[in-house]
Amino acid sequence: MFFGTCPTVLFSGTAFRILFKTHATMRPYIICHMLGSVDGRIKQNIWGLKDHHKYFEEPAAKIKADAWLVGRVTMQEFASKKNPPLPPGRARVPKEDFVGEHSAKTYAVVIDPSGKCRWDTNTVSTEHVIEVLTEKVPARYLAHLREKKVSYIFGGAKDLDLNTVVKKLYKVFGIKRLRIDGGGHVNGSFLKAGLIDEFSLVLAPIADGTIGSPTTFEAEEGYGKRKATRFHLKSVKRIFGDFLWIRYTVAKNATAGS
Repeated sequence: MFFGTCPTVLFSGTAFRILFKTHATMRPYIICHMLGSVDGRIKQNIWGLKDHHKYFEEPAAKIKADAWLVGRVTMQEFASKKNPPLPPGRARVPKEDFVGEHSAKTYAVVIDPSGKCRWDTNTVSTEHVIEVLTEKVPARYLAHLREKKVSYIFGGAKDLDLNTVVKKLYKVFGIKRLRIDGGGHVNGSFLKAGLIDEFSLVLAPIADGTIGSPTTFEAEEGYGKRKATRFHLKSVKRIFGDFLWIRYTVAKNATAGS
């Protein structure tokens, strides 16, 4: 659980704006889990890994969590490949949170501010899907989600307030432990908001070397006034031969080098 003061990050496309507010409401304990190279890059095909999913998924399965969360681009790997049309005509659907009928005990959460993922079902594997939206999504899209019994919550009118989002996940769905699985912009925005409690890194014995390829945390361009985040080492384990599974806890109220 977390109490206190933390920054509020607002999403608008790939741009982020940040405000500071005091939050005293409970939220989930948040673990960011990633597979990365020794130069901080996210997995690419040039790595040449066979059965690359196991390097990420086997350690992830050992992290206790009620839900996992990804960005829209990552989630579209699991969403409908048929891209079903939205319901015809004018839909009148209130802009309020919706809990679809389900019996699942765990959840798959997608950051999808504009409502671009389409669904054939309301589950990914065994997890019930929760869409995180802004109020700018069309009513026809909400009708589509309701038709498929996909749950959704609103995180803001035009931009997503991540503090609001995680508090709703805790309050509405009882999510007490949330695992963030990327991509880099999602990780970076949660990091910038001070919402990450733990970082789990599967370090691949690979140097990517590609200039401009995605990194584990993509918070913002330049340095500005933001301080780097400092971690405390929790554990290190050698896995899959030459891979390392490194787990850190975030040093609250500390900056790198202090």
